[in-house]
Amino acid sequence: MKNTRLFFYFVIVIAFISCKNFNGYKISGTIKNADHEKVYLEDILGEIPVVIDTATIINNKFELKNYSTKGIYRLRFGEQMDNAIFLFIEDKDNIRVSADLKELNNYKVDGSKASSSIHELLLASKKNFAALNALAAELKTADIKSKDSLQILLTLGKKNHVDYIKKFIEKEPNNDVACFAINFLGPMMQEEVSYLISITEKLHNAQPDSKYIKTIYKQFQQYKDEMLAQSEGGVALNTQAPNIVLQSPNGDTVQLKDLQGNYVLLDFWASWCQPCRMENPNVVKLYNKFHAKGFDIFSVSLDANGDQWKKAIGKDGLVWKSHGCDFGGWNSPIAQMYSVKAIPCTFLLDKKGKVIAKNLRGEELEEKLAELFPEKIN
Repeated sequence: MKNTRLFFYFVIVIAFISCKNFNGYKISGTIKNADHEKVYLEDILGEIPVVIDTATIINNKFELKNYSTKGIYRLRFGEQMDNAIFLFIEDKDNIRVSADLKELNNYKVDGSKASSSIHELLLASKKNFAALNALAAELKTADIKSKDSLQILLTLGKKNHVDYIKKFIEKEPNNDVACFAINFLGPMMQEEVSYLISITEKLHNAQPDSKYIKTIYKQFQQYKDEMLAQSEGGVALNTQAPNIVLQSPNGDTVQLKDLQGNYVLLDFWASWCQPCRMENPNVVKLYNKFHAKGFDIFSVSLDANGDQWKKAIGKDGLVWKSHGCDFGGWNSPIAQMYSVKAIPCTFLLDKKGKVIAKNLRGEELEEKLAELFPEKIN
C-alpha cells in the first residue's frame, strides 16, 4: 500500500514539474463573434492540411497548449477555410491572438515577431491585389482612349507588388517567413521563375533543416530540372538564346547577338506560310510603335527560294534590318536548334538575350510589350 502511495506521489510531482517547465507552444486568444466555434491548428506542408491541435471558443476565449516542430502553421476558426490566419510557432512561444471573426483581416498577434511579419505581408498583399483587380476590371470595359493609360497603371502596379515581395524577402530575418512570402506573388510568380529558383536555393543553404523551406526548395528544383530537360530539345524560358548568324537579303551577314541591348522578337516565318503572312501586319504595327523605345525584330525565314523570300519582305513592309535565311526550309540547322516544329514561332528576348516569353502574337504580344515599355504618366 505504501509503495502504491509513493508511486502516485512521484507521478504528481513529475506532472507538476512538467507543467512548470513546459517547453511547448501556448496559443491563446480572444475571438469575437465566434462563440462555440472550433479552433484548428493545421500543418500546411502537405497537399492536404493536417490538424495537429483543436480547441473550442468559449465566452470568446480559447487556448491551445501542445508540442510541435518549429515552422509555419494555419490557425483556422470554424469550418470555413477562409477563416484562418498563419502563425510561425517554435518552442516556448506564448502567442496571443485577438480578432473579430467578422473582420478577421484586422486580427492582432502578440508574442511572435515572425507571426506579426506574416500579418504585415498579408495586409499589404491584399491591398495591392485589390487595387490590381480593380484596374483589371476597369480595363476590360474601358474605351480605346483609356486602355493605354490603364494598362500602364496595371503594369506599374504589378511591378510595385513584385518589388514589395522581393524587398520583404530580403529584409525578413526569419527564413521560413521569407520563403512563405513567395506565395504572395500570385500570378506574377510565373514571370519570376529564375528569381524564385535562386532565392529558394539561397534560403535552403541558409537553413537546410527547415521543413517548410525544404518543401518549397524541392518544388523549384524540379521546375529547374524540367527547364533544363526542355532546353535540351530547344530553348527554354529564362535561358540564353543561342546566337544566330545568317545571310541577309542583300548578301551581308546578320547576327542575333548584335541586337543585345534591346528587347528582341525572334520570329521564325516563311513567305509560303499563310498564318505568318496574316500576322505580319501586327508585327509591323508593334515594331513601329515600340522600336524607338528599344524594341527590335530578328526574322528567320524557312524559305528555300530566295526570290520569294525577298518579295514577301517587300510586300508585307517588314522594314527592320535583321532578316536572315539559310534556305534549308524545315531542315534549317537554326530551326532545329530552336526546336521549331511549326510557324509562325516566336521567342521574345530581354536586353541580355534571354528568352522571357514564347509564341506571343496579336494582343498578347502587344500587352507584353506595353508592360516592358510603360509610358510615363503626367
